[in-house]
Amino acid sequence: MPGSQTLCAAAAAAGMLLIVAAAAPSANRQDLQRALTRKPRTQFKGEGQETLSRTLNVALRRSEGSLVRACANWTAEELQSFMFRVLERQSPELNAIYEREKDRRRLQRSSADEYRRHWEQANDVVRRSKHLHKPLRDSHCRQAVMWWTHHISEDARHELRRGGLMVPLLPEEEKAPCQALATDDGEHSVCLGVEQENSCDWCHSLQAEREQPGKHAPNALDPQFVGPDDGNPHGWDRQRRCDQDYKSPPCGICEGVGGVPWSDANQDIHLASCTPLKQPEEVDMSTVAPPIYPKVFTNNKYKDVLIGRKQDPFCFKFFPENNSSGVECYRAEDGIVKYYDITKEAVRTDYNLKMNGAFGLFGNITSTVTHVGKYMWIINHLWFGMDQCICTDPGRDKCTHAPNCSSYVWHYNFAEDAQYLGRERIGVEWIGEMDLDHFILWSHHMWTDPKSRRLVRLWKPWNGLQIYDPTGWIDSVEDPSVFETPPPLCKKGGAKIRIQCDDDGNFHPKMNEGLHYLEQLRAAAASPSVVI
Repeated sequence: MPGSQTLCAAAAAAGMLLIVAAAAPSANRQDLQRALTRKPRTQFKGEGQETLSRTLNVALRRSEGSLVRACANWTAEELQSFMFRVLERQSPELNAIYEREKDRRRLQRSSADEYRRHWEQANDVVRRSKHLHKPLRDSHCRQAVMWWTHHISEDARHELRRGGLMVPLLPEEEKAPCQALATDDGEHSVCLGVEQENSCDWCHSLQAEREQPGKHAPNALDPQFVGPDDGNPHGWDRQRRCDQDYKSPPCGICEGVGGVPWSDANQDIHLASCTPLKQPEEVDMSTVAPPIYPKVFTNNKYKDVLIGRKQDPFCFKFFPENNSSGVECYRAEDGIVKYYDITKEAVRTDYNLKMNGAFGLFGNITSTVTHVGKYMWIINHLWFGMDQCICTDPGRDKCTHAPNCSSYVWHYNFAEDAQYLGRERIGVEWIGEMDLDHFILWSHHMWTDPKSRRLVRLWKPWNGLQIYDPTGWIDSVEDPSVFETPPPLCKKGGAKIRIQCDDDGNFHPKMNEGLHYLEQLRAAAASPSVVI
C-alpha cells in the first residue's frame, strides 16, 4: 500500500489542524477532486433533512454493502470508537484543502486526544441525562458519515472494509432537538456540540459590544452553515419558515413570509398574501430602505403576535427563544404604543392582550412590558381589580455561551447586513397590501417601505410577527419617565400578584407573592360558581 502522507511541515506552517496517522494511505485524484468540490452533485441532494438522509443512505448501502448499520442501532460511545478509527486513518491532504477553503467539512479539534476528551465529557453528562443520548447519537452519525466520506482516502476505506468495520447510516428523520436544563452547564455543553452555538447574543448584547466577536450575526450564506439548525421540529413549510442558511435551495422572494399563527401545527396560520414584483437585480437599490431602526423612536400604531416557548399553563410568562423546539405560546397583542431608546438600552410596549384558554372567558387585559438593561418587568392588569407583575432576567436561562448570559434590548442596526431578496406586494396584517422590500437575516425576515423608508413588517416563526404602520413613527420619546424601573406596581405593596420580584421590585428568582390569586382566577374561569 502507498506510504503515509502526513505533510507535517506544511500543516504546521499553515497553522491548520493536524491529526497525524501512521500508515494512512494517500488520497488519490478522485479523493482530492471530491474534497475540492464544495457543492454536492445532484444525486447526493435531497429536499429536507429526511429526504437527504435517505438519498445518502442509498449511496452508503451501494458502496458498503452489508457493512452498514442503522443509526438507531448504535450507541454514542460505539460511534465515537468508529470515528476514532477514522481519525487514525484520516488524510491530512484532504483536511488541508478544507482548512484552506474554510470548508465546513474541516475538522474542528486539533488532535485525536482532544476529540477523545470532548467525547468523554459528553458521555459523562449523557449517563445522567438520558434524554440527550438521541440528539448526541444522531449528531455523531452525521459526523461519522461525513468523516468516512470526506476525511479518508478510498484506499483507507478499502483497508477498513477488509477488516469488517461497520459503517453507520444517517438517521432518516428531522434533527432531534437538544434541550438542556437552564441550570445544567454540562447539558448546555453537550447541546453546543449538537446545535449551533447560541445566537441570541448576535442581536441582544449591549449595543456598545456589537462589533465584538460573537456579538453580531455571522454570514449565514457561508458554506459551513446549513439549516435548519434546530431540525425544524414542527415541520413548517417554506412559507412559514425559510432560514437564510437553507442551502438546497436557498430562500427566495415570497418565501418565509409567515403571518398570524395560533399553534405549532404548520397549517394553523393565516399566511400573508405575497406577489413577487422584482428580483434584486431588477430593483433600483437607491429606492430601497435598509431594515434599520431609529436609535430613538415612538410608534403609536404598532401590533404584533408574540411567540415563545411555553413555561406556564396560562402563557403569562414566555420569552422568544433561539430555536423552535418545545411547545410554543401564541398571543395576539394589540399594541397601544412602543417606545425605544438604544442610548438607554430601553424599550417599552403597552398592549391590549387577547387571552386564550380558560382565561379567555374573562375578556382581554392590558399589559406593559418594559425592558431596561438586562432586566424586564411585565405588568398585567387582570380581572376583578387584580394586577400582576413579573420581574425577569430574560437572558438568565436563554443563552448558553454568552460571557454573562444577559439579554439586552435589540441592536437598532442588528439587520444592517441582511440579505435583500427583492420587492413584493404583500398583504400586511392590519394595514392591507403594500409594495415592500424583503430582507432576510438568518431566521429573521424584514420588510421596508420604499416610500416612507420605514420598517413595516418583521417575522420570525418562533419569535413572532411585528407590524409598524408607517404613519405611526415618531423619532423621539417625549416622556423619558416611560422607562422608569422598577415600576411601582412591582414593589412590595404594589400588585397583588408579584412573581420573581423582591420588595424593591427587582428580579429575584425565588421570591413570589400572591400566587394563590392566580389559582383562584383559574378556578373561577373553570367554574362560574366560584366567587373571588
